[in-house]
Amino acid sequence: MKIVVLTTCHNPNDDRIYYKEMLSLLTKYPEIILLAPGSSNERYGLSPDVKFHPLRRRRGALGRLLTVFEAASEVIRMKPDVCHFHDLDFVIMVPVIRMVHRTKMVYDVHEVYPESMLISPNIPRLLRPLTAWIVGSIEKFCAHYCSLIVTADLPNSQSFLSTGVPVVTLFNYPPLSLFEPDPKRIEELASSFFGRRILIYQGTMSRDRGLFHMLNGMRLLKEEVPEVLLLLVGLNDPNLRLEADEQIQRLQIGNYVHIIPWVLHTEIVNYIALAEIGLVPWLSSAKNCKNIPIKVFEYMACSIPLLASDIPSIAYYINTSRAGIVYEPDDEKAFAKEAKRLLDDRGMRELMSKAGRESVGLLWNWGEMEKLLLKAYDKLETA
Repeated sequence: MKIVVLTTCHNPNDDRIYYKEMLSLLTKYPEIILLAPGSSNERYGLSPDVKFHPLRRRRGALGRLLTVFEAASEVIRMKPDVCHFHDLDFVIMVPVIRMVHRTKMVYDVHEVYPESMLISPNIPRLLRPLTAWIVGSIEKFCAHYCSLIVTADLPNSQSFLSTGVPVVTLFNYPPLSLFEPDPKRIEELASSFFGRRILIYQGTMSRDRGLFHMLNGMRLLKEEVPEVLLLLVGLNDPNLRLEADEQIQRLQIGNYVHIIPWVLHTEIVNYIALAEIGLVPWLSSAKNCKNIPIKVFEYMACSIPLLASDIPSIAYYINTSRAGIVYEPDDEKAFAKEAKRLLDDRGMRELMSKAGRESVGLLWNWGEMEKLLLKAYDKLETA
């Protein structure tokens, strides 16, 4: 079976797309082509078994639309048995491709996109409900032409049942093989932060994911724990970085925050292992209450306790595993208080670290999701 894995927005070595799903599919299907924005001169750490066909990187709304058209023309030209795509942008091309060729389309839905419109800073507030309805309607209409829908959480799976298309939920649990820290590398990194007690937030950052809430909390926490350091890994949006730098200066916490724009996915484990606490301070919104943060399981896999917002998508896992503490979302005083309580109690941190690692090892790891993915593809072959 010839498979094209397609993204018009993500990097070729994206965590879910490459390190989870593609590597799992390669164990059974050797003929896989990856279409993603990138350069033909780079391999992005991809396996030699991956046939990488780069798409041109373009900026702006028009650029994204042109990339969608380029990707669709490539899929039509290649005529794969299956096209497994990962972006809302591309869903509009599904009916077109299905009219031209019998390719089975698999829509991998990373986010709850209609709910994302409700909190998007790029959309005027009064237009957000209408935009959310339009996006949801178009998405569901086009998804009706797919052969399989893959989601990362149960609420999103439920929302696609009305399409009549088979749906499988593949939670973004970590592949445990990628979360074994390298002691030598950790020692190298630790020399840069000697004497500091590190709280880490890693991954995509935004206002609704608690970036400025964390900075406000650090203003209070530094008074109680002078050696504390907030390590932010993944703040690569230039406009957001500028706004964060301005707030850091305004709050006079420059000595208590260290920002690293980006690191390789295979390297993030060593940064997490430096920390005493992993942070998941997402604010409460319709979107955040449905999407499950990958970092919850990555922190557990690296054996560090969590300090996280008490919202449904997060609290279930922390309360079930007893791997951390939850607090009221957007309450900076509670953030500082609970962070100090964790830092002051080494025994509690050790118990939580052990509980988290055990839960990931037994329940919340990619090995179980790989079985579901391959089973879904078995059904695609025979459909």
